[in-house]
Amino acid sequence: MQSGRKIAVKKLASNREGNNIEKSFRAEISTLGKIRHRYIVKLYGFCYHQGSNLLLYEYTDKCSLGELLHGASCSLDWPQRFMIGLGAAEGLSYLHHDCKPQIIHRDIKSNNILLNEKLEAHLGDFGLAKVIDMPQTKSMSAIAGSYGYIAPEYAYTMKVTEKCDIYSYGVVLLELLTGRTPVQPLDQGGDLVTCARHYIRDNSLTPGVLDIRLDLTDKTTVSHMLTVLKIGLVCTCLSPADPPSMREVVSMLMESDEQEGNFILSQS
Repeated sequence: MQSGRKIAVKKLASNREGNNIEKSFRAEISTLGKIRHRYIVKLYGFCYHQGSNLLLYEYTDKCSLGELLHGASCSLDWPQRFMIGLGAAEGLSYLHHDCKPQIIHRDIKSNNILLNEKLEAHLGDFGLAKVIDMPQTKSMSAIAGSYGYIAPEYAYTMKVTEKCDIYSYGVVLLELLTGRTPVQPLDQGGDLVTCARHYIRDNSLTPGVLDIRLDLTDKTTVSHMLTVLKIGLVCTCLSPADPPSMREVVSMLMESDEQEGNFILSQS
């Protein structure tokens, strides 16, 4: 910009929900324009230019978590990964519990968690966001979200609730822990959740499921990772029973850190 500030410009593609670009554009503006939170990208403005809807965002210095985590030279250690996961959880908890009306993101994935130079998480891409202001949930005209992150319950019922985001967040936690992408070979279950559950079924909760690029020699750190893995599994539970709320997920993550990690203190 003329002030010297860098911004990120997002051009809305035409493959959004029901090819309804205008609906997606307005959803993103109405949602992000009101939000100010440490772990959510800021929306500075928008414009319509030469037939395109453009969103003007806060610029994050690094790439997305997905690009960094699944890149050829990922050097993220466990404390960094944990703090990214915690930051994303806090941002999501804010949307679910502190926004009136409640906001469901609907497309939580590692590629939508943007990182700044301090490797702090920022939730981005609210083009699919759904503001929930009715006590009853509504069925959507098209499935929103990304393959590998969609809760099976949502895929069947197409009802938008915060459970959709909680499941997707659980997949991100499993990505941070295993280093694997959400889509896995069919002979390993086809998706990361199934793959992780199959491993634990056959081998119990052991370090073999964790990313080999991490330092797995420290028993305390490994114990903390396995505790966080349990939280990820709870978030992605296939039972229709209620998963923990995002506020509860944040509490569980912070409690695990107090007991075994102490990363929050060291990063502050």
